[in-house]
Amino acid sequence: MSNILDNNQPNESGGQSAPTLSIEIVTDDPLPDPTWYDRIRSAVTEASTLRGYSCGEIGVRVTNDAEIRQINARHLDHDYETDVISFAYSDEPPTLEGELVVSLETARRVADRVGWSVENELLLYVVHGTLHIAGMDDLEDDVRQAMRDAECQVMQSLGIDDIVHYGPDRVEVNLQPDPSRSEASS
Repeated sequence: MSNILDNNQPNESGGQSAPTLSIEIVTDDPLPDPTWYDRIRSAVTEASTLRGYSCGEIGVRVTNDAEIRQINARHLDHDYETDVISFAYSDEPPTLEGELVVSLETARRVADRVGWSVENELLLYVVHGTLHIAGMDDLEDDVRQAMRDAECQVMQSLGIDDIVHYGPDRVEVNLQPDPSRSEASS
């Protein structure tokens, strides 16, 4: 018997159960608060729903700068830390499949610099990554505003109204570690 939930198996009444969005969260280190897992699931669900997706599978890995740097170098040939990396596998509505990797270490650093909570910063990365998996982009000016509007809408649906003050393109932030701060002073 498998311990993996199959959302397309017949339910107890004999009919097919409604397909759902399965979200797996893996953390390299425990998150600061157990409620963050539910908040991450909500962020993925809200961003997916906004884009018209209601079922599929999304994996979320919460890691540190060193690991996300390795992933960035291995898969994208970028030898630097970043906040979020997304891998879209399938986006045929209503089904969405992909993975995203977010750096809790970057979220801590950026949240400190911009003046809002680490949880909000991490959730922004999750929303941003999910929107990428769902087909949005922000590399070109002509589509960036649509991405920012979607991020704001999802974050506000999560009860994070101050996204309008602290979100991307509103506060200048360097994602790279501050060289004046040593590990010993952290």
